[in-house]
This record gives sequence, structure tokens and C-alpha cells, in this order.
Amino acid sequence: MISPTNELISILKKEVVPATGCTEPIAVAYAASVAGKMIEDLSKIVHIDVCVDPGLFKNGLRVGIPGIKERGLEIAAALGLIVAKPEKELRVLEAVTPEENTRGEAMVKSGVIALSVKGNCNRLFVEVLVTLHDGSQIKVVTLDRHNNIVQVQEGKNLKHEAPESISIQASVAAIQNYDLMGIMDFCLHTKAEALSFLHDGIAKNMALAKEGLSYEGGIGKAYDAMIEEGILNSHMVTRAEMYCAAASEARMSGSILPAMSSAGSGNHGITVFLTIAAVADVTQRSFEEVSRALAFANLITVYIKSYTGTLSAMCGCGVAAGIGASAGVAFLLGANEQTIFKSMVNMVGSITGLICDGGKEGCAYKLALSAGWAVKAALLAIKGVSVHENNGILANSFKTLFENLGLLCNEGMAAANTSILTIMEKQLKAS
Repeated sequence: MISPTNELISILKKEVVPATGCTEPIAVAYAASVAGKMIEDLSKIVHIDVCVDPGLFKNGLRVGIPGIKERGLEIAAALGLIVAKPEKELRVLEAVTPEENTRGEAMVKSGVIALSVKGNCNRLFVEVLVTLHDGSQIKVVTLDRHNNIVQVQEGKNLKHEAPESISIQASVAAIQNYDLMGIMDFCLHTKAEALSFLHDGIAKNMALAKEGLSYEGGIGKAYDAMIEEGILNSHMVTRAEMYCAAASEARMSGSILPAMSSAGSGNHGITVFLTIAAVADVTQRSFEEVSRALAFANLITVYIKSYTGTLSAMCGCGVAAGIGASAGVAFLLGANEQTIFKSMVNMVGSITGLICDGGKEGCAYKLALSAGWAVKAALLAIKGVSVHENNGILANSFKTLFENLGLLCNEGMAAANTSILTIMEKQLKAS
């Protein structure tokens, strides 16, 4: 039987990984890359069916692809097939050459790629089905997690996969076996060196922030200017907002720099790591204190995502990573279990409902909101101020709070997600 310490470290190492580019198109590129590795001559391809769930379609519709001008899931699939380096997983498109990009553009323009959306699918789902000139086919299916390939099949007349026919792996819900105190105990007492790898997340995501701060007309540069002009101060709240916004803008614009992701999302990772980093810088916390707070914030984020799902109609940077970051800030500042819980109640009781309308540069503004309020929510809780737990969807227990949030994200917001997709598709046709 695996020990709690080993299990939680394993969860951290699985859920905190580098990713180059927005993870939705990268998930498609990764699945396509698995298929591409199995094909000796890509010229023999006659058709490529790419089918994704509505949430992944929404997030991949307008977002930048690392290092190139083109956007969308079709070019991601084409490049994945051409690059054919599945061993790189979520970094599969980090070094696309101009020649590979030209080939990818030609593949998309040829009309060989057909993109469809799996209706009424509330799980992350990617199916890449490649048909060759002799009728042979290769099918690759990803489910629940961006890099979770669950099926690779070769043959003829292969059937399209039904996501509901594949059961969720038990490991997905392993984090739900822990309560708040159990996660705190792990983060407080595990050997610090076992958590030191998390600092790489600050380094990677801060590099993205520095790139974003250099963008003329970008949100990060505007924050910097307002600080110089004395309109904003340079304390922890503003720093968290500026770092997170700048890093997200760079990433969503197509930066070739990797982000350290959390719970399957680079923007989640940016929110968690750079919010903690901003507070740690101002309060001069030690390397060990920051390591423990990063572990705590990431595990809380993973816990929340186990209820809300990998993708939803709500912005996960607000209702998952933002909450995790707030809990991590309270933890970093020495708060007890009750105060940390109140910081999360403050987040759920305020910015729940922030919608996800796809991956794009505008996500930077939502990260700024989530990161800044995450710090304020923690500071308010430390001052003894919080939303009353009988308000709205709130609860007085850790588990119930996120069961409620999950119910709202999945069932409650289903119609909202459909409306968001309808609006985005209408705008796409009009552009």
C-alpha cells in the first residue's frame, strides 16, 4: 500500500509538468504525434478525423500555437503528425521548424483534416483517426487529462470512440481521499528537499512573465507603467496581478517558452506559481517555506479540479488555481487550517461564475483578477473576515464546498457552455 507521502509526491510530479503552448491544441498535437510516429510516409494519408469535446474545441479555437502565426486545432494536428515526437508529450511543439510549419500549413489547406465536436461530452476527449490510401487506419484517443492516451489502435473500419464507454482511472480521484488537514500535514512535515523541484515552476513561469512584460501594448507593460506613474503600488497584490497577466499573455500569444502547468493547465500553473512568488518576494519567505506553500497550493488546485473537471464553462484560473493560490498564500503566511479554509470560502463566495470563453490573449485579464483577489482573499481571512459559510453555494466543510462547486461547474453551467460555444462559432464565421 502506497504511503500518503509517496502518493501526494507522485500526484505533484504527475500534475506539475512543463507544457509549451496552450494545453488544448497541444493535447491534439500530442495525440496526432503518437499516430505520426506509426506512419512511415505521411503522403499516404488520405484523411484525418479530429474529434474533440466542446470544452477543448472552445479553448483551442483562437489560441496561439508556439512560435507560429497560425491558430487552431487543425494546424496543431498537422504539426503533431509531422513532428511525430510523442516522447515530448506536452512539449511536442516547442521546436517546430519553418519547414515543418510550411508542411503543416499545406496539410491544412489540402482539406485532408476534418474537425468535429463530440456533442454532450463533459470529459476532456481527443480522438485522432488517420486513414491511409490502402484503407488502413490508426486511431489515438486521449481522455480526462491532456496527456492521458488511453487507446492506440491499428486496423480497418475502426469505429469512433464513445467517451462514456471508457471508465475513469481510479488515480484521477486519489486526491479526494485526503482532507484539508491531511494535505496540510503532508506539506508541513515532508522533507523539504522532496518538494524543492517545484521551484522550477517559478523559474519557468517568471521567464514567461518577463517576456510578456516586454510586449508593447501588452497588459504587463501597462501595469509596469502604472507602477512607475504611482497609480498602482508595487506590493504583493499588484505584483501577483502583473506577473500572472504578463506570463499568460505571452503564453497565449504563442511564446515558445514552456509554462509549468498545474492540474493540466499552463494558465493554472502561472496563477499558482507566480501568485505565491509575488507574496514570497515581498514577505521574504525562505526557500523551504516557499517549497511547502507551492506544494500546498498545487495540491489544493488538483483537489478542486477533481470535482470541477479538467475543462468547464467556468474559468479554472478563478475557481481552481485562484482558490489554490489563495490557500497557498494563507499557508505561506502561517495561517491555521480554519483561516486557510476561510480564504477558500472568500474565493468561492465571490468570483465563482467567471466564465471560460476559450483560450486567447484575453485570459491574461482573468488571471490578473484571479491572482490579485487570491491574495486579498487570504489577507482578509487572516484578518478574520470571510463570507459566511451559509451563503449561497458555500459550505462549512472542505469536501462539501468543492462538491457544490463541481456540481455548479458541470451540471449547472452546461447550458452556459453551449451558449458560449454558439457565440464563439458565430463570431468565427463572421470574421
